[in-house]
Amino acid sequence: MGNSKSTTVFADETQYSYEVPGPHDSRSPCPALNTLANHGYLPRDGKNIRPEVLQIVLQEKMGLSWIAAKSIIGQAYKTVGKNGLLSLSNLSYHAPESIERDASLSRLDAALCNNQQGNFNQQRFNTFLSFSKDGKCLTTNDVAAARLHFKVDSKANNPEFLWNKKIQKAMWTEASILLYILGKHGRISIEDAKLFFEDETFPRGWQKHSSFGVRQLHSATKALKNAAHEQKKQQRINDENA
Repeated sequence: MGNSKSTTVFADETQYSYEVPGPHDSRSPCPALNTLANHGYLPRDGKNIRPEVLQIVLQEKMGLSWIAAKSIIGQAYKTVGKNGLLSLSNLSYHAPESIERDASLSRLDAALCNNQQGNFNQQRFNTFLSFSKDGKCLTTNDVAAARLHFKVDSKANNPEFLWNKKIQKAMWTEASILLYILGKHGRISIEDAKLFFEDETFPRGWQKHSSFGVRQLHSATKALKNAAHEQKKQQRINDENA
C-alpha cells in the first residue's frame, strides 16, 4: 500500500489498535471516517469531534493535503455541525447540500432504506466488487463503471433521487480519494476493499501515500471521468450495433 510513514503525530501506533464499535458509538456513511474512529485516531465513540482534530487526522493519517481536508471539513461542519462539534452519525443527514449522497458504492439511498443510509449494505457492496474484471483488483476503469451503474440505478429506482452538478462533482471526487487511499498505481485489491468497507479497518501493512493535494485530486478525478466517458461512448456504439 502507500509509500510514506506516519508522522510523529501518531508515532506510537500501539495506541491505535482496531476495536469493534459498541452499540452506542456514533458512525457515519463514510468507511474512512469509521475506520479512523475504530482505530482511535478519531474519538472511538465517534462523538463531539472538533474540526481541528478531524483536520489533523485527515492530513496526518490519510495523507490529504491541508486544503483538500479543509474543503471536506468545511462542508461537513457547515451542514451538520453543532456548536463547533459533530458526531459521525450526523453525517447521515440527507439533503442536496449534505455530505451524504444517493448512489453510494456501499450504502442504499435514503429513500430506499427508511433513512438508514448510514448503514453498510453487503449486497450493494458485492455489486460494487462485481465490477472487478479479474476478481482480484478494482481498477480506475472498474470504479468508474461502478459509479456510472449506481447513478443510473438510483435514477431508475429511487423516485426521490437527489442529483445536481455539485453532487456529481462530489461523486467523482470521493471515488478519486478512495482510489488514492486504498489503491496502488490505480488499483485496489479486493481483499483490501473488503477490510476497509466491511470491517472498517486498515488493510494489513497499510501506510498512507504522500500528500494528496488539489493537483493530484484533479488528475485522479479527470482519469475517472475519462474512463467513464469512454465506457459511455462504447455503450452507445454497442447499442447502435445491437
